[in-house]
Amino acid sequence: MQQLNMDNAQNAVDSTFYDRFAGIIFQYLLQQVSNEQDAEDLLLEVFLAALQDKSLTDLPGGRQLAWLRRVARYKVIDRYRHVALLNLLPIEQALELEDTALTPEQYTEQKENYERLYQSIAQLTSLQRELIKLRYRNGLRFFEIAAILEKPEGTVRQLFGRTLRQLRANYDQLERGNSNE
Repeated sequence: MQQLNMDNAQNAVDSTFYDRFAGIIFQYLLQQVSNEQDAEDLLLEVFLAALQDKSLTDLPGGRQLAWLRRVARYKVIDRYRHVALLNLLPIEQALELEDTALTPEQYTEQKENYERLYQSIAQLTSLQRELIKLRYRNGLRFFEIAAILEKPEGTVRQLFGRTLRQLRANYDQLERGNSNE
C-alpha cells in the first residue's frame, strides 16, 4: 500500500513538472520544426528523457528548464539529422533541383525590410509592442491575450487592429523616407 501511495505522489510530481514546463518547451519546439505534430512528438521525447533522469527533480526550477531546453535542442538536431539522411538524392536528381537560395540583392532587400519593420515596431507604445509579441511571437489567441492584459476581448481586438494600422503607417513612412534618399 505504501508503494502505491509513493507511486501516486511521484505521478503528481511528474504531472506538475509537465504542466509547469510543457508550454515553454512546446513553443520552442514549434519554432524549430516544420509542423505541430513534429513538435508534439519531440515534446514527448523530451519529457520521456526527463522522467528517466531521477536527479532532475532535485534541481531548482531554472536549472530544470535549462536542462529541458538543452534536451529539446538536441532532440531537434537529431530530428534534422534523421530527416537529412532520409532525403539523400542521387547526384543526377540533385543537379535538376532549382536553387531557391536568395540572391545577394534579395537578401539585402529582405534585411532592409526587416530593419524597417523593427524600427516601426520600436515606434509603437509598450502596450502595442506587447500585443504584437503576444499575438505573433507567442502565438496566443485574443481571449488568451485578454486574460493576460486583464481587458475585455473586444477591447483587445480593437487595440490590436489599431496597432496594426499604426505599424503599417510607421512602416510606410520609413519606406517612403528611404526611397527619397
